[in-house]
Amino acid sequence: MKKLIYIAMSALSVVSCGMLTGCSADKYEMISEGGRPDASLIDVTVTVDQETNRYTLHLNTPGYYPFWSVNMGSSVKTSSQNDFSGVINDAGTYQVEVRIGNYNGLSEGSKTYDIVIENSLTNVFKGFDYNSEFNMWKTANVTFGSTWFADGSWTELSAQPSVEVSNERIFLHTPAGMGGDQWQGQVHINTDIQVSAGETYDFSCFINAAEDSKVTVKVQKEGDDETSFCADQQSFKANGSAFYFSDQPGFDGTLKIAFDFAGNPDMDFEITGIVFKKHSDDDGTLLPPAVEFDDSRNLFTGFTVENLSTWFANSGWDDSAIVQPTINVNPDGYSFVMPAGVGSDQWQGQVHLWTNVPTSSANSYDFRVVITSTEDHPGVTIKLQKGDSLGEDTSDDEVSYCLTKVELKADEPYTYYFENISGIDIEKLQLCCDYAGGAAGSEITVSKLHLQVHQ
Repeated sequence: MKKLIYIAMSALSVVSCGMLTGCSADKYEMISEGGRPDASLIDVTVTVDQETNRYTLHLNTPGYYPFWSVNMGSSVKTSSQNDFSGVINDAGTYQVEVRIGNYNGLSEGSKTYDIVIENSLTNVFKGFDYNSEFNMWKTANVTFGSTWFADGSWTELSAQPSVEVSNERIFLHTPAGMGGDQWQGQVHINTDIQVSAGETYDFSCFINAAEDSKVTVKVQKEGDDETSFCADQQSFKANGSAFYFSDQPGFDGTLKIAFDFAGNPDMDFEITGIVFKKHSDDDGTLLPPAVEFDDSRNLFTGFTVENLSTWFANSGWDDSAIVQPTINVNPDGYSFVMPAGVGSDQWQGQVHLWTNVPTSSANSYDFRVVITSTEDHPGVTIKLQKGDSLGEDTSDDEVSYCLTKVELKADEPYTYYFENISGIDIEKLQLCCDYAGGAAGSEITVSKLHLQVHQ
């Protein structure tokens, strides 16, 4: 009996010991000391919010506590909390192994359930920030202009589609008899936005249809079809994708947008998130990389950790006042839980990861990393730098590829990257990140570490 009780307590290491002796009856009213539980009793409900990729695991078997082992691909998360929840960034099917326990220990057997994630959070770029104060479209007078839908012989259709127009949303259903040539399915939207030839501009929109489609997006001068920012047919993915341009020279005149849906008959189209702003007004949007991050070229593949250290301090810069976190390294990054009492000044929450990855001044490089926090974080500093001395020589800190600070929203993966940066002669590349100001108890995940020679 004594040995079995020790096993049970080990499995409950993440749960307060008080839960075994002081929990209310409504939580563990049927816990029995009659022996270790039978795995056949396990009954679990797995729910996934496909908008946020948050999964929740609920044990339906009364009188027992769960012990979850969630296989994340490159790491395993364990917990004995019922209604355990987490976020998985990448689309796929992930397995969770479930055992149940009581005072006498965990079940010898287990059951396995699937967590199905339909979409990858990091792959969806929806455009510039619609709610930014710089978005001129949001407050403009946006009105429906006209339609011109024709069949394949360029004969105008007698029945034109109805188009719903507001600042937030444009919606229509294309007619079944429309043609497939460009400009046989036109919708014209007017605005009172004034554009200047002395400025450059950014634009984005998100077009959603049930199937892959090609839509012409013509952002142009009102009354002058020859003057535009763009007028090409663009490809859009089923269930929505974005089109954007950035830093494009303006013209003197009023903004108009013409959409052409030719070749997409009998389909619903919804256009949202339209942004038009001056390029000089930075709304904080990180544009998708122009390069492809090719896994076969990733220099971090199979990397070795040469050294690992943390330095978390309180607001008085006293690191002895903080219980330093355990850093769980995996093949494409690491994770940890923010300790309590960490100060909010930059560099009061440092994690240093020295690797065996070299770089050369003979090359240029592309870099990417994804950082996720389960709570809002006011600013994570990312520094990719020289680490040849493995921390013995502070002069390494003066040589880096990047030094930037990014704000995190809870459970929203933030992809930071750079492209085509001139190389530095480094033998041991170090990733230094600072998490000062993070909420105690929040889980920080660093993933998708990727460095490649620019092509």
